[in-house]
Amino acid sequence: MMWALLSVLGGLGDAVSYSFIKKLEKLDTNVKLLMYNLVALPFLLLGFFIYDIPKVSFNFYIVVFINIAVWLTGLFLIMKSLEMSELSISIPMLSFTPIFLLLISYVILNEFPTIMGLAGIIIVVLGSYVINMQTIGRSILEPLKMFKSKGILYMLIVAFLFSISANLTKIGVRMSNPVHFVFITFLFASIILTLLFFRKLHTHRKSIIKNARYFIMMGIATAASELFISTAFSLALV
Repeated sequence: MMWALLSVLGGLGDAVSYSFIKKLEKLDTNVKLLMYNLVALPFLLLGFFIYDIPKVSFNFYIVVFINIAVWLTGLFLIMKSLEMSELSISIPMLSFTPIFLLLISYVILNEFPTIMGLAGIIIVVLGSYVINMQTIGRSILEPLKMFKSKGILYMLIVAFLFSISANLTKIGVRMSNPVHFVFITFLFASIILTLLFFRKLHTHRKSIIKNARYFIMMGIATAASELFISTAFSLALV
């Protein structure tokens, strides 16, 4: 059951990370996207005290770059969503990710949960629905009105994109190891984003320095979350 503990710890890391994204909502989105990846790199390196650097094939890098495209798109939409809506309303939408995973994981990895696992997914999704019903109104159909909000709609798209990314991560982990795949993903994402938004780093340098402590804490939470979750993927079904 180690995978369950790792998944919970990964979820906790995500919650902390998203809280800091919300805290930095007034900062330029592209700068946040770059810093999210960049500040996590030093902390991801610590994982190599546990795992070695493996030999990988060319196909490994194909998986990495496809995952970067999907994952960065999802991360960008998370940041835009949190700029538009409250954390308590938007983040629960990610609980729809397991619903998308049912189909995506079956198609890509030929994985499907047990009856107990399926029941767990349904409970989580229904729980999220009830939470939102209590937050915005008491009618059973009231939460459906949330999808008129662009921020909430973005988060639902994120849930779908993250279901794809989760499967790509598992494939990448199988081809290397959890630490190596995550580090290489963040490394190339950071390089790409730096090339695209280097001028913005200079433009917003004062804001970056002012919020340095938040970025560092976000980097720690992000690195921990990614390592916990990718390790969990190596132990159990996505």
